[in-house]
Amino acid sequence: MVLSPLTELPEALFAMACASDSNSSSPAASTTGNRHATRRLRVIVVDDEQRIADSVKDILADSGHAAVAVYDGLSAVNIAKESCPDVLLCDVLMPEMNGVETAVAIRQLCPHARVLLFSGHASVSDIVSRARAAGHHFEFLPKPIRPTELLQKLSH
Repeated sequence: MVLSPLTELPEALFAMACASDSNSSSPAASTTGNRHATRRLRVIVVDDEQRIADSVKDILADSGHAAVAVYDGLSAVNIAKESCPDVLLCDVLMPEMNGVETAVAIRQLCPHARVLLFSGHASVSDIVSRARAAGHHFEFLPKPIRPTELLQKLSH
C-alpha cells in the first residue's frame, strides 16, 4: 500500500491509535498511572506550522492521549471521515481552509467532537465572531499554547 505523506499516513496513524482504544471498554479509555489525563482522548491537532502541530501532538501523546498532527484542514477532515475524534484542536489562521471552516466540516461529520480553536493573532476575532453568528460555538485557546493549560482544559 502506498501512502500519501500528508493525508493517508496521519489517517493510518490515527486509525492505529484509535484501534488500540477499541480493545478497551469505552471509546475514550481511562489511562492509568498518568496524573494529567483522566480519559484517553482521540485528538486531531491541526496547524500549518508543522513544529507547533507536532509539539502539541507530542504533549498530548505524552499525557496518554491518541493524537495525530496534520498541517492543513483538508487532511483533518479526511481523518475525521475515517474515525471521528473526541477533540479537534485547530489553528484558526491557515491557508486554503481556515480553522473555522475545518471545525464546521468536522462537526458535520462528527457532531459530538469537541472543538478547541487557537491563534496568536488578534485578527481572528472577526472570523470567530462570524462563526458564532452562524450558530457555531467553539472553545478558544490563545497562542502560545501552554501545556498545563491545554491538559487542564481537556480534562473538563
